[in-house]
Amino acid sequence: MLRFNFLNIRQRVIYLPMVSWALYDFANTIFAMNILSLYFVLWVTEDNSGTQLTFSMFLSASMLVSAITSPFYGSITDMVGKRVFLLSIGVIICAVSTSLIGRIGGVTAGLILFAIANYSYQSANIFYDSLLPVVSNPGNRGKISGFGVSLGYIGTITGILMVSPFVKAWGRQAAFIPTAFLFLLFSVPCLTMVSEKNRPSQINIDILRRAYTNVYHLIRESKTHKASFQFIIARFFYLDAINTLIVFMAVFVSQVLNYSDKQIETLLIVSTTSAIFGALIYGKITDKIGPKKTLLIILSQWIVVFSAATLTKNPLLFWLIGSLAGISLGALWASDRAFLLQISPRDQIGAYFGFYQLVGRFSSVIGPLLWGVTTDTFSDLGNIRFRIATAVLIAPLVIGIALLTRTSDKPPLNKCVKSTI
Repeated sequence: MLRFNFLNIRQRVIYLPMVSWALYDFANTIFAMNILSLYFVLWVTEDNSGTQLTFSMFLSASMLVSAITSPFYGSITDMVGKRVFLLSIGVIICAVSTSLIGRIGGVTAGLILFAIANYSYQSANIFYDSLLPVVSNPGNRGKISGFGVSLGYIGTITGILMVSPFVKAWGRQAAFIPTAFLFLLFSVPCLTMVSEKNRPSQINIDILRRAYTNVYHLIRESKTHKASFQFIIARFFYLDAINTLIVFMAVFVSQVLNYSDKQIETLLIVSTTSAIFGALIYGKITDKIGPKKTLLIILSQWIVVFSAATLTKNPLLFWLIGSLAGISLGALWASDRAFLLQISPRDQIGAYFGFYQLVGRFSSVIGPLLWGVTTDTFSDLGNIRFRIATAVLIAPLVIGIALLTRTSDKPPLNKCVKSTI
């Protein structure tokens, strides 16, 4: 009995860092939903008479700077480690900046603080993703990644439920401090329970210079690790299509299928719930059949989603389409970072996750422009233009699938790095 209890305790100690790491997914989606998607833009435009353009400029600027610096930050972690330390800095800056919005200065100061918070939040994701090999091994990487993604979607719902009472009582500005507190609170397990073997090097001017040099050489010598860069390019194309559909899904069902606001809210809840199960199920499938095969299955499901959305005329059918989109979205996040880990050199994983984040940022720029140009060009066709725009997005999705099909899933020669667990 004593031995049995000892083994149970030991097993819990082993799983504690994994669960703690995954909780950060829960934490950061609270910020993403309440600040990036919901309350801040309304605080600027409706409560303080700011313009959509002003908000977009600050958002785009912070995203652009984050995209440019992502590979640089990843390269620093490859040389000095300290991912948990750097993650904690990003979390603290983001939480403090968020809590000060509306407390210091007016709307301009709020926009500056928002840009700082968003930049810190986006940059912190690099350090978080590159901690996955610390809390996993090749046999359970997909499952742990999927568990984190599923917690993230639960965090989306939980964040709204926990913060909305403050907003109802005191207005949108009251969302900022609770959101910052919850983000910080649920980040604590990852910052305290996940440990890595830090290298003796310190972050200094020489390290910063070497980090830039390393990124430059990685790009120049991209043929050496062709699979990693080919996957990153493929990811740009398929995310370009998927992110755009997600952004404009509410517009599509409203304009084409005449969904009410209540129906749209319910559809989003159904899709989000489906994403939780998609992440968990496909995380296990990733470990069983490999991330590349899993990704190809998931992207094939996205082809079905885009095609069905383009052709359907039955509003009830879109509930199934939305559910499949949710499943596929959760599955995608669970498997594609596991694939990058499989094909990237272990001593440069931070830099590659930097490129991974970079294409994620830029894919959120090109797709919406493509959607906007298409809907404007065919404006005379009424609601049919939204179907055409959805059909057009199949093209980058197919390009991404074609590139992924040609990407080798063989691990690099220096793959043998032991997990700390």
